Amino acid sequence: VGELVGARLIAHAGSLLNLAKHPASTVQILGAEKALFRALKTKHATPKYGLIYHASLIGQASQKNKGKMSRVLANKCALSIRVDALGDQDT
Repeated sequence: VGELVGARLIAHAGSLLNLAKHPASTVQILGAEKALFRALKTKHATPKYGLIYHASLIGQASQKNKGKMSRVLANKCALSIRVDALGDQDT
């Protein structure tokens, strides 16, 4: 994900532990809450990505694969967040 996007995700959630409590689908759209609620209110398509859009892997993906890449990256990111926040070992 990168340092900058990771820092923005942690800052938006409040802390690393709060971010670890979120599911991957929430990590994917974190930062796009305004667009999400607007889409739900008007019954339009919901956003595919929020802050995670600024990751380099999403930028390298083709336009039709950006949604899939953001979902995969959010899943991997959510797993690594939980390992960092709840892991017992110091690395």
